[in-house]
Amino acid sequence: MKRYCCIILSVLVIPLFLLAGCTQDGNGTGEDIVPIQEELSTASNFSASKNLDGEVLFYPTFDENYKTGSNEMFDFWFDIPVEWNAVDSSEDASEYTILPDSDKVDIRIYGQLNDGPEDGFYRQLAGQNGEITEFVYRDDWVGRKITVSENEMYFVRVDGDSYLILHVDASKDPEWLADNEEIILYIARSTRITRESFGSIISDSDLITPDDLKLGNLEAGMTYEMLMAAMGQEPVEKTEEEYHGMKAEMLHFSDTQVYVVNGIVHIINVVDPGYETPRGLRPGDSEERIIELYGEPDNKDEEVWGYCLDGYEMLTIVLCEGVVSQIQIEHGVWESEVF
Repeated sequence: MKRYCCIILSVLVIPLFLLAGCTQDGNGTGEDIVPIQEELSTASNFSASKNLDGEVLFYPTFDENYKTGSNEMFDFWFDIPVEWNAVDSSEDASEYTILPDSDKVDIRIYGQLNDGPEDGFYRQLAGQNGEITEFVYRDDWVGRKITVSENEMYFVRVDGDSYLILHVDASKDPEWLADNEEIILYIARSTRITRESFGSIISDSDLITPDDLKLGNLEAGMTYEMLMAAMGQEPVEKTEEEYHGMKAEMLHFSDTQVYVVNGIVHIINVVDPGYETPRGLRPGDSEERIIELYGEPDNKDEEVWGYCLDGYEMLTIVLCEGVVSQIQIEHGVWESEVF
């Protein structure tokens, strides 16, 4: 079930997870679930942004033509075409160089501390003749586009005491920029930071929080090792695939489906009433119980209800004749203690 208004990392596999609402009986007991061991309660944020060799990791996005990566130093995420790459080009891990299909184009994305007035910073980037205009990001955050010249520009958004900056300089290859303008705008609009930067959307008491992304002792964002310790059993079926250098695994347990990318759990779907959300929702509960616990959903498509965090649908509930048939949680793209 694809969502077009709320962007998620794993929409490529959503049709496999959200089964027809009435095909599951939800009669499992959950008795085989083993508690997570205390020593496995956390994993390093480092695993989400880079591998052990220092290479930037990328994950699937809602658009099969793009992939998404993150920077731990300044907590930002960005999308680039799947054919492109990015490398850490800084001494302090604050800056990535994006590698397009032209070695004459310089594209960098980085964080920088804010130590002065914003207007002065924008004017410094613009130079004497540059133009400063508003720029709206994909999550509706309003930043600045700074056009230095016809072939050089900055996109800047503020995150508390720091800036997130995308710099594009195609002065050596103007034709490339003309051919790829839409891609650059796509990348710029996709840049995003921690959940505190999304404004009033997270102040709505009906919206979920990162703490909601749990089902019993299973959590979105846990490692593969933590998942196996929690399940206490091997999957009855396991399929693997390579996605532009990423290892993706679909694990089928008797009453649970889990999607793992590069060793991190991205999607968990359950039909067993033995699994309960932190607010107390279980498969088998009524539609009224959902409203009582979460309020009206952000997305409502027949019998599929979706709840968003920072504009991303992370909790999906499937109903059958007014009763919860499935609950699905997803791993988001913000800083959280789940990692």
